[in-house]
Amino acid sequence: MDINSIKAYIKSPYFKFILKFSILLFLWFFFYHFIYKIDELIFSSQNADKIDLLNNISVILAEQANYMLSLFGFETQIEIHKDMVVAKILDNNYTHGVWIGEPCNGVKIFGVFAIFILAFPGRIKHKLWYIPLGIICIHIINVIRIAILIFISSVNPHILDFNHNITFQIIVYSLILFLWYIWVKIFSGLKTNNLDV
Repeated sequence: MDINSIKAYIKSPYFKFILKFSILLFLWFFFYHFIYKIDELIFSSQNADKIDLLNNISVILAEQANYMLSLFGFETQIEIHKDMVVAKILDNNYTHGVWIGEPCNGVKIFGVFAIFILAFPGRIKHKLWYIPLGIICIHIINVIRIAILIFISSVNPHILDFNHNITFQIIVYSLILFLWYIWVKIFSGLKTNNLDV
């Protein structure tokens, strides 16, 4: 590979995307754990327990999943612990419920999805609506996922781990890949033949 080829590659949209995506992803994962401490940074230590950003997101997720189950006639309940939220169906075979915490609430994935769109070529005016729309889609599929896992935990908890770790991981990540594919093909502004490598 000669110097001109290297210069051409550095100027290519592929290299710019990889560089921007890598830097933004590193920063997101590096600073992600500080989100948990944001209440301690904003409020004094005496008032720190009054707000817990990510725990509140988990509560919202549990409430929405339980509401979905209530539409099918199930009586549900939420228990809020220090760093976990438990959503469950009452008066069923098993009532231990599903624990919803940081890995399950989708915040980390929201960031990864948004970073891909921010780093990839495309008009900013499209990014301003596509990122929130994509996050809403991911959140909705996550609510459905949690609701089904709550149901599974109440009727057959032996298959809960498989569905949590395999089935729904495939579904959620397939949705994200599909949303990225739509961005690349329709909104990036790059010609299709430039994307075929």
